[in-house]
Amino acid sequence: MNAAAAPSLPPDLQELVDAWNEIDEQAEALLLPLDDEQFNWAPARGAWSIAQCFDHLNTANAVYLSGIRQAIAEAEAAGHLRRGPIAPTFWGRRFVRSMGPGQMKFPAPRTIRPAPRRLKAEVWPEFVRLHTQLRALVTGQGARLDLNRACFPNPFIRGIRMRSGTALRVIAAHDRRHLVQAQGVRASPGFPRS
Repeated sequence: MNAAAAPSLPPDLQELVDAWNEIDEQAEALLLPLDDEQFNWAPARGAWSIAQCFDHLNTANAVYLSGIRQAIAEAEAAGHLRRGPIAPTFWGRRFVRSMGPGQMKFPAPRTIRPAPRRLKAEVWPEFVRLHTQLRALVTGQGARLDLNRACFPNPFIRGIRMRSGTALRVIAAHDRRHLVQAQGVRASPGFPRS
């Protein structure tokens, strides 16, 4: 008797998984050849290093993941099953877009500002671990539940509730933004060569 094929992931969730897979591949290609001096080199005073880009992502992703997990647990307890794809509000779509590469720069909230110096051996495994947890969440509970009804207080903007599906898209866009920034650091004149 053949085992039943695993159900395919809905396209909106597969898009997130594919985005994180691509980001992981590009990040690995960027980071693995670097030593800690290169990892922590910044192109100018006040500019972020590659280490700071990824440290910031780790901190922000962990904060969002905590809120999403809580919202999903509450949605599961309330029986809010998936009714359709992720559908950000008008403001949610604008927020996702604002987090992507090439958008206006604004200061990181104090709670997720990166450390001035980090070891690659600490930052890179944490980045991989968080993306693994995000993929597991999206392919597990997230595939069964209504990510539009699973809401939590935005940890960075007071008084705003955020849909879990929107937050997942924010994470992917924000990851791309700082991956592109880190790639720019690597391509900067003066970057220390091995």
